[in-house]
Amino acid sequence: MLDISWGEIAVLTSAGLLLIGRKDLPIASHAVGQQLGRIVGLLQGARLRADRFATDHQLKQLQNEFRSGLRELDAVKAELAGSMMGNRG
Repeated sequence: MLDISWGEIAVLTSAGLLLIGRKDLPIASHAVGQQLGRIVGLLQGARLRADRFATDHQLKQLQNEFRSGLRELDAVKAELAGSMMGNRG
């Protein structure tokens, strides 16, 4: 998802040490990690909901196609039954 190299991590860590300080860096890193975890969780949940929606939509589309096919078969059946009755009379 995100391509971060070890060099970039080292630069960010050293910048964090300079800006935040050695004492508060673990606390800040923990807070950032928690927020990133929440964001990832929200994105995964949204993806699952989108997948379910797409699956439900495809299933409903298949059901509609199946029902349409059954209606066509019923029409053909009625037509055949009508022509059979016409041939007898």
